[in-house]
Amino acid sequence: MPKKQKNKNDKSEITVNLKESSLAEFTKRPLPNEKEVEEFDKIINEEAETAQPLEEEVDEEIEESLNEIYQDENGEMVDVKKMDVKKRHGLVFWFFSFLITIVLIGGGAYCGYNNLYLQSGTDATAVDFFLEGETEVAAGEEYFYTLRYKNNSNTSIKNIYIQVNYPEHFSVLDVYPEAKAENNAVWEIEFLPPHSAGNIKIKGMMLAVKDETGIMFAEMSYSPENFSSEFKKEASINTVINDIGIDFDFDYANSVLVGETEELILHFNAKENNFLNNFRLTLEPKENVEILSYIGEGREELAVFKQERPGVWQISEVGQDEVILPIRIKFLEKETEKEELHFNFEYRRDDENYTKFKDEILNFEVMKSDLNLTLIINGAREDKGVNFGDILNYSIVYKNKGETEMKNVVIMAVLESDFLDWTTMQFDAKGKERGNTITWTKEEIPSLASVEQNQEGVIDFSVEVMKAATAGNDQEYQIKSYAQFSISQFGEEEKEGVEDDEEPASIEDNLSNTIINTINSDLELSEAIKYFNEDNIPVGTGPHPPKVGEVTSYKVYWSLSNNLHELKDLIIKVKLPEYVDWDNKNRATVGEIKYDEVSQEVRWEIGRLPVTVFQASGEFSISVTPSEDDKNKIMVLLPGSEATAIDDKTKAELSKTTKAKTTKLEDDSIAQGDGIVE
Repeated sequence: MPKKQKNKNDKSEITVNLKESSLAEFTKRPLPNEKEVEEFDKIINEEAETAQPLEEEVDEEIEESLNEIYQDENGEMVDVKKMDVKKRHGLVFWFFSFLITIVLIGGGAYCGYNNLYLQSGTDATAVDFFLEGETEVAAGEEYFYTLRYKNNSNTSIKNIYIQVNYPEHFSVLDVYPEAKAENNAVWEIEFLPPHSAGNIKIKGMMLAVKDETGIMFAEMSYSPENFSSEFKKEASINTVINDIGIDFDFDYANSVLVGETEELILHFNAKENNFLNNFRLTLEPKENVEILSYIGEGREELAVFKQERPGVWQISEVGQDEVILPIRIKFLEKETEKEELHFNFEYRRDDENYTKFKDEILNFEVMKSDLNLTLIINGAREDKGVNFGDILNYSIVYKNKGETEMKNVVIMAVLESDFLDWTTMQFDAKGKERGNTITWTKEEIPSLASVEQNQEGVIDFSVEVMKAATAGNDQEYQIKSYAQFSISQFGEEEKEGVEDDEEPASIEDNLSNTIINTINSDLELSEAIKYFNEDNIPVGTGPHPPKVGEVTSYKVYWSLSNNLHELKDLIIKVKLPEYVDWDNKNRATVGEIKYDEVSQEVRWEIGRLPVTVFQASGEFSISVTPSEDDKNKIMVLLPGSEATAIDDKTKAELSKTTKAKTTKLEDDSIAQGDGIVE
């Protein structure tokens, strides 16, 4: 059945037959007229005008939202054409992140604990305790040890107990504050506030042999306030004796004859840095050695020292001037071939106590013979250093100390060295040379046919040390000399038929003292003044020869060579004439060249020169301005330089000098001439 639908504005109806339609449903409505269409368009336009601002506002909001999405952290637009894929953090990452977080939290808690708990005064280790003092001193020198302590915590400490153990050879002279014990080694402090400090000063001296080391040890115990436990701190310092302040030297013969009186000479004097003003010398007793008095034979007791009893000498004063103390001994028996005498040097602390600061052991060859042989070289019976080119003057002194006459005595000198020039041998009585020996019999010295009791004689000869030698690793730079005697088995009648070169047999051999002369190091100094150097380049300025009123400068060259032994205290010096000026411009391969304006002395101070430095050179400039008085004269530019040193092995003082240098420039092959001032 047809269904009718009405339009609200129009009452007309449209009828649709639903049965004939293929749609499931059909809506029936009236069509709009022209007026309705115009009104509809008008409404649309008004709606559009009203919606435009709203649309623009919505667009802006959308754009802002997009910008927020596509901007990076710095406000820049992200390139959306690129895509960065970030990996997601796994389980391991989150585990370690958690672990680190726990550690950080724990560390913060620990720091907080320290700040709130330990720093509030319960840190028992916040106490400083240490020792200050000298590490090197001379024997007898007074110095201080200082103990310092400080409470760095925020709480007080109490029951402080400080004790020190002094070095074995240390003498306490004063302490401050006063110690609580008689031995000046204990201090007790009841209370020390937070951040407070204190110190203990100890004055004393060490007295022992050179290189002796003393250890000063200190200990401190204490308890923090409101704390039941006790804590300890320790401190220590080492002090070594680097010098005894006195030079000692024994002069003696190392070979002695049983029954003969021998004299030992002790030389001593104070060094610049000396703190010992007296000492006692003691000789450890030996049953076979007799100590004799030095008084007598024209000697008187000196005020500086006295022999208190046999083997004990007291020296009451030690000064800069050298003192000679004679000591006379006699070996009564020969117990061994080598004998030792032990000397002790002791400082008197008080009337009862002495402390040893030096000891010395002297070694002797003890001989027991009827014929006393003594060898002397250059006036000395002991070992001495010699130089290349030196002359060695030998004397063999023999004396019959037996009870009967000695017949057919044969005396032999033995000289063991590669550095003797045997062609320079000179004799008072020529002996027979064979190898490194010289022999005298009654044929050369008739008095040897019979030597009466207490009869003595002297055999003199000399030989030169070689001028120079090439250093070798397997050579001993020394001359070892000794003498010996024998009694020939041939009588006057029995001598017949024996060849002259046949060496007599001996029934008894006896040696003299042995002397070893070590050859000093071969220090050499050369000096040259030049206007042109070796490359013909001028190193001087001004006219040469010099002219009156004009300045001429020259270069001075020093050259050193040394091969055998290390040298100490090496200095080269020269004093400039008054009319010669120092122009500086100096240099040296070792050491330093200095000039003293007051003394006008040029000094090249080297000090120690090891054998590895076998050559050294130095140079400096000088100038001269001749006056009218110098015209037509040759001027002396340098009066001659001197090099001095100590041979570290032989302990000998070495000295080398050069000849004077003039304006002739003797060492300059280009500029040399008559050198006369124009």
